[in-house]
Amino acid sequence: MELNTLDKGSHTPLYLQLARQLIRQIQSGVLKPGDKIPSERELSESLNVSRITSRQAIESLLKSGLIYREQGRGTFVAESKMHGIQGFSSFTEDIRSRGYQPGSKVIKQELVPVDEKCRQKLKMGPDELVLHLVRLRLADGEPIAIQYTHLPSRICPGLENEDLENRSLFSVLRDRYFIHPAWTEAEVRASNPTPEEADLLGIGLDEPVLVVDGVTFTESFDMVEVVRTVYNGKSISLYMGRQRLGLLV
Repeated sequence: MELNTLDKGSHTPLYLQLARQLIRQIQSGVLKPGDKIPSERELSESLNVSRITSRQAIESLLKSGLIYREQGRGTFVAESKMHGIQGFSSFTEDIRSRGYQPGSKVIKQELVPVDEKCRQKLKMGPDELVLHLVRLRLADGEPIAIQYTHLPSRICPGLENEDLENRSLFSVLRDRYFIHPAWTEAEVRASNPTPEEADLLGIGLDEPVLVVDGVTFTESFDMVEVVRTVYNGKSISLYMGRQRLGLLV
């Protein structure tokens, strides 16, 4: 595995430059699932950077789930679940790219105590609050999905009072809070709707829905949100290719 010399004059932190190189090696298949990642010492010596820099780069990939550590053995490439945000684009961008007018109706927008499942995923304290956002997502005015989003209130104070009707949440996060979603990890499964979901989507209880459970990260792999999207199975198809995001890599 070859790594390029880091640009010490760049505004991009050295650890993030190194993390991006490792990501490229994983995405291109140079580093495959199960392959061992060079140690902090090896990275430091080969690139002439401090151990702190190499440690931060490795920690950022550990946090994202791209790699995992085994005590006494080293650090290894994980099975790939991560995709650039282009692979799982925001609802607004996705619907617009299909030639439809995106829209949304806010069903719920409130601060609530974090539950244990979200707390673990978002790495929050037990007494912290999350913004609980439920939206009916529309394409040309027709309901096609319900989206349940949880965001730590500490990263977006006041968002519970923001008008999110027919607005992209990602755009608000970028423009108001300078939070740039870049990566997502998601699982997709078929299911049946709850009575409330069937009513909102205008479908029968026996009609299938597509459920996408995911978490979203920034460029440096800080957690942004836990999100579940329930799609009307007759109205949407998803293509989820493995892509890289130009801003990151």
